[in-house]
Amino acid sequence: MTYKKLTKAAAGVTLALSLSSCNDGLTDLNVNPNAPTDVSAEYLFPQGAVALVSLLRGTTFDMTMTSLWAQHFAKIQYVDEDWYEIRPGTIDSYWSSLYSGGLQDLTQAADKATAIGNTNKAGPARIMNAWALSVMTELWGDIPYTEANSVDRGGTTTPVYDSQQAIYNALFVDLKSAHDQMGTGTGYGSADPIYGGSVTSWRKFANSLRARNAMRLSKADPTKARAELTAALTAGVFTSNADDAKLVWPGDGSNDSPIYSNQRPPDGKGSRDDHRVSKTLVDTLKALSDPRLAVYAQCTKDSQTTPPCQYIGVPNGLTSPDALALGFTRTSLPGTVFHDPSAPSWLMSYPEVLFIQAEAAERGWITGSAAAFYNAGISASMEQWGISAAVIATYLAQPRVVYTPVTGLTQIALQKWISLYGQGSDAWAEYRRTGVPDLRAGPAAIIPVVARRLLYPQSEQSFNKANLDAAVAAQGGAGLENRIWWDRP
Repeated sequence: MTYKKLTKAAAGVTLALSLSSCNDGLTDLNVNPNAPTDVSAEYLFPQGAVALVSLLRGTTFDMTMTSLWAQHFAKIQYVDEDWYEIRPGTIDSYWSSLYSGGLQDLTQAADKATAIGNTNKAGPARIMNAWALSVMTELWGDIPYTEANSVDRGGTTTPVYDSQQAIYNALFVDLKSAHDQMGTGTGYGSADPIYGGSVTSWRKFANSLRARNAMRLSKADPTKARAELTAALTAGVFTSNADDAKLVWPGDGSNDSPIYSNQRPPDGKGSRDDHRVSKTLVDTLKALSDPRLAVYAQCTKDSQTTPPCQYIGVPNGLTSPDALALGFTRTSLPGTVFHDPSAPSWLMSYPEVLFIQAEAAERGWITGSAAAFYNAGISASMEQWGISAAVIATYLAQPRVVYTPVTGLTQIALQKWISLYGQGSDAWAEYRRTGVPDLRAGPAAIIPVVARRLLYPQSEQSFNKANLDAAVAAQGGAGLENRIWWDRP
């Protein structure tokens, strides 16, 4: 089956699940009533992978929540999410679609591939599941894990919530196991929307994701973090931008990149014009004379008509009148490269792996030069966007950019945050872990600090109340301002 057909099928399933979620209740966590009773791993894997990327890197979770809260994007219109005001129905629908859509598909794909002894198909399904669950626990903290999607195995429709610590420990085991098991049987070939069937690439992604998850624990459990990170690096992580885990959208009108699908012409095909680049990011890049500014942002429309070019970001968390007063033509849209219908959605990149190694070296967890990893991370990030070696060298030579051990961890965190543009959940997670940059809630925000987590769906209060209440109590609260387990001051 062609990739384009698979993406259309996945989009159809996701839409059907979203529309049915308000009626299906908790059973949506474990049962997909729209799915055929028996389909092959070759269909389930790409369908599940595309569905999860569409949700977690799409217009809601990424563009309209986490990219705002990381202050990469801001809103000039429909600004509720920039205040941390999220419609309950949105969370309910996406929670349901994640569990009963992509996660269910990938769990079944792994089970079916395992049943016939094809570990090269089981492994990628398990790794994609681990990626999605890693993002989900970063969003919510404790979530259903061991008992989720278990009805087909005789499990429950009211799954318990696993602690975030337990989830990370399980994901470390699962990623290692998925990496180690691959090598028997053929992969998915052209039906694989991430790596085109390359088992070697999936193995590198498993280790790179394991390293990312390990670094998330740098404050909560540094001993575990160091052990898992060094093991992942030894097993083999990304070594070039060619290794990046990303979904390149076909751009055929039916399967287009999220920003292109969202924004109105001439920048896209959608109807929205509310997203802008955050003033926080624009000002940071200007202060560093960073050439990525011209990639990440467009000149304002007024300055395109009447040069010179101006990059003007929008402050986060403004009231609606104040945001609108800034002007649609006087503020910067996200860069044109992100409005391409084929623009990739990144799951994880090589620059991130280099910044992980830079931090590990600075902490004394691994050998090697923190400065060398830091410089390589910046270079790889710029090379992603076609910035020349000469421009990169000039940037690295700036006193504000040159690596200094006494401020090294802050420098690494800032450059990592910059490089994660377009990966809102990852940038927001890194801000919460490191406190870099020093983000502040906007004047209209409903809480006095930058949001630390997503609220749980209201549907869980209706259909899984006892387990939800136990999870909230175990975490000491689950409000927007409550920290998840690894998020330490």
